[in-house]
Amino acid sequence: MSIKRMLASAALILPIVVTFIPSQADAQVRRQFRRPVPVRVIRKPARVRVYTPVQARRRIFVPGRWVQTNRGRRWIPARYVYR
Repeated sequence: MSIKRMLASAALILPIVVTFIPSQADAQVRRQFRRPVPVRVIRKPARVRVYTPVQARRRIFVPGRWVQTNRGRRWIPARYVYR
């Protein structure tokens, strides 16, 4: 191979090879990868009991019933529950 042909091929190939060499600026641009996002625990807000006046509460009737205890059965009379 002649020296002229080698210089000509080197002159053609050299600019192409230089474009593929990674530069320092190129390395900073390619550094953008997905970092792991810290996991956040989403808590439900604590339920705040809203004060309801006695007149506005619903009156629920709970009928009387027998309840089994260690000493036998016991009668619990009927009552109203206000909610």
